[in-house]
Amino acid sequence: MKKVLVIEDDEPLCWLLEKILGQSYEVFIMHDGMEALSWLSSGNTPDLIISDIRMPSLDGVQLLENLKQSGLYKDIPVIILSSFEDPRKRKECMDLGATDYFIKPFEPQHLVSRVKEIFFKNMIVKK
Repeated sequence: MKKVLVIEDDEPLCWLLEKILGQSYEVFIMHDGMEALSWLSSGNTPDLIISDIRMPSLDGVQLLENLKQSGLYKDIPVIILSSFEDPRKRKECMDLGATDYFIKPFEPQHLVSRVKEIFFKNMIVKK
């Protein structure tokens, strides 16, 4: 089963993401970037990361920078979630290697479809 790491400090959104993604994937919820990095450094490797951009201790941009500079995690697709439509921040995240950038609130089914698409593309690339 594919593993999805969700890094989000909003509890209701965590619940929603776990509910909609947990039907098809193993979902791990972390509440900030530092907690996520600790989880990753403990030997856990997800197939996809969904991260909020604004979080305490280590935000989504800093987390993305850390992941993409890492030899172990640089190829893991990352979807960024943001409460604000900021074209500069979107560009920054995409330039750092984010796979996609969703503005909250978003249509849950759109996110589920995008996750499936990412996994499908990665399956083809790995063959």
